[in-house]
Amino acid sequence: MINFNEISKIGIGTYRMTYESQEHINALQYAIESGVNLIDTASNYQFGNSEKLIGDLLKRTKRDKTFIITKAGYINGNDINRFSRILNSLRTIKVNNNFLYSIEPSFLEAQITASLKRLNTDYIDGFLIHNPEHYFDVENHNQKHIYEHLIESCTFLETLVDKGVIRYYGISSNILPTRGIDLKKIINDDNDFPNFKLTQFPYNLVENEANEKNGDESLIDFCKKKAIKTFANRPLNTTYNGKVLRLADYSDEFINVNFETEEVLFNEFLFLIKKQLDKFGETSNPEDFVPIKFFINNRKNIANPEAVNKALNSHLLPFIEQLQFTEERIKKILNELLNYWILYSKKSITDRSLEMKNTLINKGVLIKNDKRDLSLLACESYLKDDINHVLVGMRNKKYVDNLLSLV
Repeated sequence: MINFNEISKIGIGTYRMTYESQEHINALQYAIESGVNLIDTASNYQFGNSEKLIGDLLKRTKRDKTFIITKAGYINGNDINRFSRILNSLRTIKVNNNFLYSIEPSFLEAQITASLKRLNTDYIDGFLIHNPEHYFDVENHNQKHIYEHLIESCTFLETLVDKGVIRYYGISSNILPTRGIDLKKIINDDNDFPNFKLTQFPYNLVENEANEKNGDESLIDFCKKKAIKTFANRPLNTTYNGKVLRLADYSDEFINVNFETEEVLFNEFLFLIKKQLDKFGETSNPEDFVPIKFFINNRKNIANPEAVNKALNSHLLPFIEQLQFTEERIKKILNELLNYWILYSKKSITDRSLEMKNTLINKGVLIKNDKRDLSLLACESYLKDDINHVLVGMRNKKYVDNLLSLV
């Protein structure tokens, strides 16, 4: 089994990864072969398909050469019915009809059992209670008992360590450093939790409160004092000036692209839409329909490629299908436009990332003439801030290559 001092500084965050994607399979395998041995997942990531991706990997990789972290607490999708018999309604928080939350031991044990099966392993290196701040999503009587419940859960997790089901455990929280869970109310002289050794929270160039002093020490200081390993998630995604920011440079993908061609294609696209509307006797113009109007106004500044695909598949394609096109030209144009819209989003990401980089250079955080990839510079700075490990969503080989020097 991997010891703490053998875990790679850079780990793979699999929030958006699934065994259904060959690209994700290839990237994960490549990362492991390149020296990355830390993999982070959760029972609810891709409804369990993220864990299945890792489980498939473990069929081809020595188990004792990987450090796997998973999490539980979320109950959504099919899990609502699957775990209904063991859930204590008094301890389960109903955020909405499609999302419940629980950290009671009976649920954690059942979810860990399910995770072990999906992961194709008989033990978990690190288990995290997943975002207990959901206690405060809706008004409920459990809020005042949150520390009692967390202590009860930690006590239970210690028994799983004794049984060899998990090696270490801890808490993952999106608001831990600022207004979230106070670890000092759990890790103190009154409680004996020798295997509470992990904590995970967002840390990036904007969200770095974990390194700010609260009294005489920061969250990172406290974790160092208690020998708790820190894992930074969301290292390359945050908000900046009120907008979503992804720290990435895609300039090599669009530097020689002629975006004027997109204008020509889009005008032809609108012409074909109008032509089809006329066939149905519809006198409205294309821009009178919400899906078309959205892309007229927003196609050049959609936040990221995922949002482009979502807008296309959820809104534009259903509208196009209703028009019952028989000619293939409309499909060809739409495929070409999609490529341009994704490049528009990558250009926007790059422009805002470089703006952030210049801001950090002016503040002395980054060195002016350092031409290395921004994701590498960012992760390097987190490690210098005494973050132990940084979890990055490396969904293709390029992302792995960008960070290999830090592994």
